[in-house]
Amino acid sequence: MTAPTMAPPLQAILKSELTRGNRIAEIGDWPPGCDLLVILSRPFARHYVLAPGVSYRALDDPHYWKAEYRCGRECLACQFGK
Repeated sequence: MTAPTMAPPLQAILKSELTRGNRIAEIGDWPPGCDLLVILSRPFARHYVLAPGVSYRALDDPHYWKAEYRCGRECLACQFGK
């Protein structure tokens, strides 16, 4: 799956995760909160420094995803994976 272009802080995290072998499981939106939602197949490999305007939240909800980084109306999330 081709990686989308996200806001620069999320793009940096996405690139780092893909370099570490994580893969994109889904790309879409999640109204009303996200115009762009990218879900990775495994948990984030590490915690990232939050750039201005970026938030992190650990949902730990199997109905949704394990954790997410948000910037504006874009969300980079990760599944529970193995």
